[in-house]
Amino acid sequence: MKPGKKTKGSKGLRIQTGELKGRLIPSPVSPEGKSNFTPAIIKKSLFDIIESLQLQGRLNLEDSAFIDLFAGSGQMGIESLSRGFARAVFLELAWDRFESLKGVLDKLGKPHLVLRKDAFRFYSGFDIPEKTKVYFMDPPYSFWDKKTEKLKNVVEEIAQNEPGVAAIIVQSPLPLNWEGFTPRSFGRNTLNVRVLA
Repeated sequence: MKPGKKTKGSKGLRIQTGELKGRLIPSPVSPEGKSNFTPAIIKKSLFDIIESLQLQGRLNLEDSAFIDLFAGSGQMGIESLSRGFARAVFLELAWDRFESLKGVLDKLGKPHLVLRKDAFRFYSGFDIPEKTKVYFMDPPYSFWDKKTEKLKNVVEEIAQNEPGVAAIIVQSPLPLNWEGFTPRSFGRNTLNVRVLA
């Protein structure tokens, strides 16, 4: 089978743009039998925001890391590598998704750091040489019922204490009324963007 070729019965999503365009990212199926991906329109909008920061001179991808605190399949971080980020950092606590993600990333041969860590406790201080960082948070939507304050605290800690953060982007089911964030809604999904650069 050729690399990236989708076969009958395989589950995954292809990289949209860049050097890895067309590569298939497999998705481990959850215990509920679901495989969740960020909708294509959300992904496009997120990288349009990043491209805008580049054009404004606020972000240089060649010296930037994309940090995905709830990586899942890893599709957002892998897309960032395809589009020119120097490195991607992935946090994924679920063992099966972590193992799958490690295997996918090792085959890509791109600079990355993948950690089986809880994003609520290990959200900063990564050993990466890049000067600038873009943080992306897309926690399971069930978290928004009981863990909204914990998520907000993580964001505030990153914004106040982590050096070199150009932007924090949070995907949520509803717009967030958090200081410094601008929401962009797409149906049942919202990208909440805070630019710090």
